[in-house]
Amino acid sequence: MGSKSIPDRWIPYKACGKVIEGTRIICFKVPLRRVVQTAVVSPNEIWDIKTLLKAIPKLRAVIDLTNTARYYDAQELKSAGILHTKLLMPGRIIPPATTVTQFFNAVDTYLEVDNDSLIGVHCTHGLNRTGYMVCRYMRDRLGIPAAEAIKRFEEARGYKIERNNYIADIMGMPPPAPVFGQETIVKPIKRSQVEYQSPLNEDNNEDDDKDNNEDDDEDNRSETRKKKYCGSGHRRNRRKKFKDKESYATSRQSSYVYDYKYDY
Repeated sequence: MGSKSIPDRWIPYKACGKVIEGTRIICFKVPLRRVVQTAVVSPNEIWDIKTLLKAIPKLRAVIDLTNTARYYDAQELKSAGILHTKLLMPGRIIPPATTVTQFFNAVDTYLEVDNDSLIGVHCTHGLNRTGYMVCRYMRDRLGIPAAEAIKRFEEARGYKIERNNYIADIMGMPPPAPVFGQETIVKPIKRSQVEYQSPLNEDNNEDDDKDNNEDDDEDNRSETRKKKYCGSGHRRNRRKKFKDKESYATSRQSSYVYDYKYDY
């Protein structure tokens, strides 16, 4: 992601496609807040809600498939009289049947609002997730053959669907094996920014167990007397202290590295 979250590869894609043959659906990349574009995009290439509404005068509804709500304020669309549906859809993976059904139902509902209006669909680039959902709708709801649905979408959007697993699923084939090394380059969050310490963290080191076993009976009885009732229906063992500062610092570092590739 760029400064202020301009998505990777967002700029090179053209903003909007054409109406897909045999439908009233038009697809485009996500409109971004103007403030995040001014420093990196020329004025005539700004793609925000204002330019979206100018580019598609017949737009009546928008279905947003991005996996975040940070790109624009949906209230801008609603204030302009545009219906809006938000479906959180992670990238690169086949969505569950419930999400697909929600998309179908939203399209069906919006088509009944006006016989001449258009429905806009977008993900981040208006290509892969968008193409998958729109092609599924054409195949399953409109009865258009899968290959023809893909062809119509790609001709209207101006780009080919990139994800082979989406293509395979639309065509009703088993998903292909993953191709490593061709993933979109993303910047994972720094380890130093992900810290977590469990309130129940205990040191289970074998040396500690050995030391405890070697305590004399008096020490054990003294330790038992020091335990306090926590009020939760049982007695909780006190958290053991770390032996040194190094092990304490290490314990605060999470091994989990967040990957942004499913976040847009």
